[in-house]
Amino acid sequence: MAVVIFDPENFRKLYPAFSDENKYPDEVLTEYFGMAAEFVGNSDSTSFAPYDPDNHVYLRKRLLDLVMCHLLTLDENTTGPVGRISSASQGSVSTSFELLKTNSYIGDWWAQTRCGAQYWIMTARYRVGGRFYGGSNYHPWG
Repeated sequence: MAVVIFDPENFRKLYPAFSDENKYPDEVLTEYFGMAAEFVGNSDSTSFAPYDPDNHVYLRKRLLDLVMCHLLTLDENTTGPVGRISSASQGSVSTSFELLKTNSYIGDWWAQTRCGAQYWIMTARYRVGGRFYGGSNYHPWG
């Protein structure tokens, strides 16, 4: 599988929220790309997308960009709430936030941002698999 080469300008075009070069210089984005590669993998030996050999480089690049966006968004929102607004009031201001429910703690972590939720949905096909029930089939009457 081919390695994805990070292009900061392309990332800034895809995600304009991170286009300020003073706040997000190339060095910072490159560091986040390295962190994203820890999640997705970015080497010849990583076979993350085995079922789509014709489109695997594009898929890996898209996933790396989504992970970068997720990590940058989480780091940007250091004091604010995460999740979607589930209810709001105006008199004596009250707001409730709710995460998307994914039935796992890892999925809930990804669901904190729009990019993370997209990543979680796009990688669902790689998390689904068969079950193995080991051991002998013991029955008391034979």
